[in-house]
Amino acid sequence: MMIEEVQAHLRAAQSQIGREGRFALTLSLDGCEECYITHWFRPDPHAFEDCKAVGSGTITECLAALDRYVASNRTAAGRSRAEAPALMAAE
Repeated sequence: MMIEEVQAHLRAAQSQIGREGRFALTLSLDGCEECYITHWFRPDPHAFEDCKAVGSGTITECLAALDRYVASNRTAAGRSRAEAPALMAAE
C-alpha cells in the first residue's frame, strides 16, 4: 500500500468523525514492521490535547481498527458529509 493511499484513508476517517481532532500514524523502526494509529483531540476548546489509541499491528490491521473506531465515533455532521455525495448523485 502506498503512503498516498494511507493518507487518503486517514483523511476520509477524519471527515467522517466531523473533523474532531486528528489521526496520527506512527511506524516502528526497531526491526518490527509494526505501526500505531492514535486519535488526538481536545475534549473542550481550552483543554490540552488528549490521545486515544485506535489500533496497532500491521498497516492493514491499523486501518481496519481505524474503520471500526470511526464507525463507533461518527458524528451527525460527519455522517451527513459522508452521505451527501450519494444523495446528490440520486437527484
